[in-house]
Amino acid sequence: MREWLKNLREEKEFTQQFVADKLGISKQYYQMIEAHERQKKMDITLATKISVLFDVPLATITKFEAELTEKIAESEKRICS
Repeated sequence: MREWLKNLREEKEFTQQFVADKLGISKQYYQMIEAHERQKKMDITLATKISVLFDVPLATITKFEAELTEKIAESEKRICS
């Protein structure tokens, strides 16, 4: 799950529907992004839109995504060991 994205949304008191509308996607698709079921590797277009919407530097989003990727890799490594 993209806790960082959920936390940003909740800090701004935005609903998932509001964010989805601003991003130009369906609520269901946004829910899947937040749950990390879609956009496993977030594309630059979406990251830029999120950056603008939440007023967060793109570098911060890149950092959050890198940390998430690292956590997933560590978790998978433990499972395979």
